[in-house]
Amino acid sequence: MSYMPVNGSLVGRVLASDLFTKNGILLLPQDTVITATHVHILQKQSIWEVEVQDVWTEGTGEDISSQLVEMTADASAVAVYVEALDKTREIFEQTFQDVKPRLEQFSEIFCNVAGHALKQKGLFRSLYFLEGADSYTYRHSLNVGILCSLIASLLKWDEDRVSFMGTAGFLHDLGKMRIPKEILLKPGKLSEEEFAIMRQHTVYGYEMIRAMEGSSEELALCALLHHERLDGTGYPQQRKGDDIPIECQVLAVADMFDAICSDRVYKDRTSPFEAAQHLWKEACNGTLNIEIVAQFVRYIALLYVGAKARLSTGEEVEVILINQDEPMRPLVRRSGEFLDLRLERKLTIEKMIG
Repeated sequence: MSYMPVNGSLVGRVLASDLFTKNGILLLPQDTVITATHVHILQKQSIWEVEVQDVWTEGTGEDISSQLVEMTADASAVAVYVEALDKTREIFEQTFQDVKPRLEQFSEIFCNVAGHALKQKGLFRSLYFLEGADSYTYRHSLNVGILCSLIASLLKWDEDRVSFMGTAGFLHDLGKMRIPKEILLKPGKLSEEEFAIMRQHTVYGYEMIRAMEGSSEELALCALLHHERLDGTGYPQQRKGDDIPIECQVLAVADMFDAICSDRVYKDRTSPFEAAQHLWKEACNGTLNIEIVAQFVRYIALLYVGAKARLSTGEEVEVILINQDEPMRPLVRRSGEFLDLRLERKLTIEKMIG
C-alpha cells in the first residue's frame, strides 16, 4: 500500500480502503479504480491524498491516443475513439459501486465511435497495430462492438439489427466487472479454480444487462452465450448448433478475432491474417459459423492491402494482393521481390507494423 496525491497521476490506481467525507459519508468504496471524474470529486471534497493498492491496473487512453495519431491522419476520429475509451472505463466501473446505468447511456458512448470507425477505415485498420495491454478490457468492448456492427452489415442485416449487434458486442463482457482484479488482470495462466471464476462473467453479464433499464432478454442472452460453440464445447450451457442464436454466433467470431489480434497481459497480439486463419480453422472444425467467418475474413484481408507486416522469419513485407481462394495468405513484396504465401507455406504474417 502507498499514499498518492490527488491529481492526474491517480487515474487508474485502485483504492486500498473505503474513502469517507469529513461528515462520515461513504464517498468511494475500497477497490474503486480511480477515474478523472473521481479525482475531480475528491478535490472538491478537499481530499488531497489517498491510499492505493500496489497492483497493476488498466490505465487511461493517453498512450493509445499517441500510437493512433502516428498511424492515421484523422486526428478527429482518434479523439472520438479515445474519448469513448475513457467513457467506457467510467461507466463500466460504475457497476462496482451499485450504480445501474441505463442502456441508453451505454448506447450513447458506443454509437458515436462506431460510426467513425466503420467510415474511417484508416482508424479501424490501425486498431490492430496497437501495442501494449493497457486498457484491454475497455478496448476489447469497444472493438467487439465495432466488429459486430461490421459483420452484421456484411450479412446485409437491416439497420436496427446492425445497431443491436453493436450494442451487444459493446456489452458482452460487462460481467467481467464482477471478476476479482487479481484474476482478470493476472499476467500468467489461470488455475482451474480461477478459470471457473472467470467463466462466470457470462452469467454476471446476463444478470447485469437484464436488470438494466431499457434492456431486453435478447441483449442479455448475447452476454450469456458468446462463449458457446456450435459443437457443444463452449460455456456456460454447452449449447449446440441452432440452439445458439445467430446473434451470439456473430459475437463469438468478433470476440475471438479481437482477442487474438490484441496484446493482453499474458500474451502478445498476432496479425489479423493469423487471426483470420485461426477463425477459419475453428469454422472448419465445426465450432464457429463458417458462413459468418467466410465473409468476415475476406473483408479483413482486403482491409490490409498496402499495409506493412512482419513475417515469421522477422523480415518486413508489404501486403500487395489478396488471393481470392486463400485470403489469409496474400501476395506480399519483400525487398523488391514478390512472395505468394499460398506457395510459401512455412511463412506466415506474424504482426502488422504500419
